[in-house]
Amino acid sequence: MGELIPFPRRPRWPALYFRFWNESLDRLTDYLQTLKTRDSDMTDLKFEYPKDVPLMITTRTFDAPRELVWTCFSEPQHIARWFGPRSISPVTRIDTFEFRVGGKWRYVTQRPDGTQTIVFHGTYKEIVKPERIVNTFAVEGMTAENDALTEAHSFEARGNKTFYRAVSTLDSIESRDAIVATGMETGARESMAQLDELLAELQEMAK
Repeated sequence: MGELIPFPRRPRWPALYFRFWNESLDRLTDYLQTLKTRDSDMTDLKFEYPKDVPLMITTRTFDAPRELVWTCFSEPQHIARWFGPRSISPVTRIDTFEFRVGGKWRYVTQRPDGTQTIVFHGTYKEIVKPERIVNTFAVEGMTAENDALTEAHSFEARGNKTFYRAVSTLDSIESRDAIVATGMETGARESMAQLDELLAELQEMAK
């Protein structure tokens, strides 16, 4: 495994938060060409950034029942398959997964050439099966404890489909805009595509 790269103490972390995605945008070019052919499957993926509050809001309808989408967010073997852009980190290692209020999570990602390891971590603050998950999100070595953002994931059943909404709360609009400016939507779009593939596979296996 590649060596964990040290970062300066207390950096301006919002600019680094999605450095994981932004530095490898060139690697995503070929994959994004593939995604263009899937536009009909991703038509309602939406990103919103309210003008007066430091929020990032992502919404998406998945062609799968809520219970299955919940499973993909709450079981580590599934999270490992869709968390993070595949073109940047083909495999995510789940080091810690305590799926309970107060429990911790820690995911390790590595660039394909092994040159850099990036660790994401946080704590679960609220779990209401199968409706809602609230957790903190930080980047090891980049994010001070009091700089961790909060993510709220909600899952709404709409027949055999699921309407997913994620709301990330930051400390300021400036921090939010710094993250958005890095091109974070690219990584989020690829992760959603991977989750689509996993949901389709699991539904096929259940037939």
